[in-house]
Amino acid sequence: MIAIIAWRNVWRNKGRSLVVIGAMIIGIWAMAFGGGFMQSFLTSYIESSIRHETSNGQVHHPKFTEDYDIQFSIEDYPSILTFLQQTESVESVTTRSLVNGMISSSRQATGVKIIGVNPKEEALVTELNTLISDGAYFEGISSNPVLIGNKLAEKLKVNVKSKVVLTFQDIDGNITAGRFRVAGILKASSLAISESSAYVLKSDMNRLLNIGDNVHEIAFTTISGTDDEALANTLQAKFPNDKVESWKEISPALVFMEQWMAATLKILIIIIMSALAFGIINTMLMAVLERIRELGMLMALGMKRVKVFLMIMLETIYLATVGGPVGLLIGYATIAYLGKTGIDLTDYSKGLEAIGYDSILYPMLQPMDYMQIVIGVITTAFLASIYPAWKAIKLKPIDALHTI
Repeated sequence: MIAIIAWRNVWRNKGRSLVVIGAMIIGIWAMAFGGGFMQSFLTSYIESSIRHETSNGQVHHPKFTEDYDIQFSIEDYPSILTFLQQTESVESVTTRSLVNGMISSSRQATGVKIIGVNPKEEALVTELNTLISDGAYFEGISSNPVLIGNKLAEKLKVNVKSKVVLTFQDIDGNITAGRFRVAGILKASSLAISESSAYVLKSDMNRLLNIGDNVHEIAFTTISGTDDEALANTLQAKFPNDKVESWKEISPALVFMEQWMAATLKILIIIIMSALAFGIINTMLMAVLERIRELGMLMALGMKRVKVFLMIMLETIYLATVGGPVGLLIGYATIAYLGKTGIDLTDYSKGLEAIGYDSILYPMLQPMDYMQIVIGVITTAFLASIYPAWKAIKLKPIDALHTI
């Protein structure tokens, strides 16, 4: 009976109830869209960094990453390669030679990280071939091809087929230089790729470094759903003389971004839920004050205060259960649509690229995110209904009946 009365009371003032329901729909939609939009920023940045830079994990000599001394190569890298290739969760793997040096053109010179790669393996791991904006992926140049980022090309004032000189120290500490020709120009949201990296053939790099077939880095990618940290720990235990790191250890900044975005999303939810709660409290207080005589009469006729309390709370929860699913459905439809078409922020591409983001974002939310929104709305409605319900049961029947 109390449930039926509460439901009828909700629709006694349809205009006010529809306003509250509308506010709930907009609030829930805003949470879903805002959460999906922020998640797209985080996912885009992390996935781009993992795919094109850090990979899911890397292996080095324990002392190599201290100052990138080329003397510290991976000792038994064939065994590590074999192990990774036989691991089901590993998707692809590649080896690299690394050295810090200088790159110079006829007009400019700057410091650069020089990376020697196997083109086919590198394409599988970092999809470097998909970043070519001009020229070709190590093709069209007969000898010593090099790939550089678009911003580095602008700085050096070079184009495809322009000559550049790479200068660095070889294994014996001698200054050596090689003349290379630009085979392709890379365009990526990653600042490391676009501004400070040069990719050459590992065979050319090793020849100039005089290190034979040695490698300084093994990078690997994993299939979706793999626990990269657990895999790194397993690999570290298998090869204790080497240093194995997951992307979280390689790039703490990505972990910070993940935590910061999660905290920001929680703050957004708290703000929206607080606004929703105040709206509910205001509406239900108005409903209670308008029905003082009615509530007083019900209590005078013998209705227990706990039932009055329950009736007011049910009215509030009914409003949430009507507006909640609608808002959630609209939010889901919006995220699903924009997740396929994307949000085009090309007008802000220069600013986004300057901080390492793509100009097209694809909002996304996990099923657990929707569940959290539902729980949050129900909890907010429940808590917001307590004060108006408490206000109702504090009424004295005699005073309430004499209220005009």
